[in-house]
Amino acid sequence: MTNILLVVSLDGGSGAGKSTLAAEVASQLGAAVIHCDDFFDATLPDNDWDTYSLEQKCRRCIDWQRMRNEALLPLLEGKKAQYYPYYSLSSDKSLESRLVTIEPSKVIILDGIYSSLLELTGINHLTVLVDVPPTLRRHRHNIREGTDDLDWHLRWNPAEDYYFTALRPPTTFDLIAVNN
Repeated sequence: MTNILLVVSLDGGSGAGKSTLAAEVASQLGAAVIHCDDFFDATLPDNDWDTYSLEQKCRRCIDWQRMRNEALLPLLEGKKAQYYPYYSLSSDKSLESRLVTIEPSKVIILDGIYSSLLELTGINHLTVLVDVPPTLRRHRHNIREGTDDLDWHLRWNPAEDYYFTALRPPTTFDLIAVNN
């Protein structure tokens, strides 16, 4: 790692305020922000996701290898990162045509749920849980998406709940930021 002082994961459920906090910290520190949602594994249709266990959903929903190769490793080497983000669930496309460029920085923020998975333990220096009551998170998620997003909640809320109870309970984070 060249000149990197700190790699921080800002983790928390959907609607917790991770991206807002990441943007604020980045503006103050000049940090590079990797949005983990840009690397959603869109190769699987919903029917396949529904056959996965909760743990499999947590570990597979982000294409960690692609994120590592296209964003994290270049930044860790002091180079700019460039990649095409995941498009959206409502599109037939899997990747956008817009190229994301992230300039290198001494601070890298991994913004996204599951960013504190143990698979990244050797990379993360600090894991931060953005903690918000589930009902408020889900309300914020719905406002952001412009819909009650019932199908999404039925598919992903149990995985998020599992992640924060079985895989990364609050006591396993280095810091908890309460966001009400």
